Amino acid sequence: MGKTKINEVVVQLVEAPKAEFIMSLDQADKVDQIIDRVLQSEDHAFEADLGMEKASMMLAELFGTAPTYACWEGTRSAWLRKYMARKPNANDESAERAWQRLAKRMEKETGLTKPAKPSANAQRVASKREEEKKALQGMVDSQLEQMLAAYKAEDEFAKAAKIKAEMKRRSDEANKDMIETAKEMRADIVKRIKLVTDTRLLAKILDSLPELPSEEAEI
Repeated sequence: MGKTKINEVVVQLVEAPKAEFIMSLDQADKVDQIIDRVLQSEDHAFEADLGMEKASMMLAELFGTAPTYACWEGTRSAWLRKYMARKPNANDESAERAWQRLAKRMEKETGLTKPAKPSANAQRVASKREEEKKALQGMVDSQLEQMLAAYKAEDEFAKAAKIKAEMKRRSDEANKDMIETAKEMRADIVKRIKLVTDTRLLAKILDSLPELPSEEAEI
């Protein structure tokens, strides 16, 4: 074996990388605590978002498919009063901001927006539409199907759209509980999947799910 010279050893020691920072056990524990807080906040953020989604859907259900300006303002006023009563540190401004956040989420989820304040003529038209709506609601399904077929045959698309809207309302109402249950199950599945790190299990879950629609397909 050859001998190592003293100057070579010195060079090796000088060139060896030095740790710029060595974390203590207490500091490492603090990092773990910080991560725990972040993970908790992420879970709470998900739950808060789910709660806002549910609240917005409930508000949309309360409004119906075509709320009037008077219905919107009446509901808003009641909501503001009750919100401030339930949250003592709230004021008019903070309650209004909370309402706007809810209304915007409802618009995102359902497309429902605040109706314009009606003119005298618009009020007459709205009254007529309300009468037509009540008339459709009083019909049985077979009558709606017959009317829809007749309007389609005559290319009366606007009238056919009203029939379709009433049929969709009935379908949504009939499936309301099932839709709500499906939303809750999806939320639970998402939370559980976040905990999975086994790629084989994730692959099995992925294979059991339906394919995503293509960009050209209608969702």
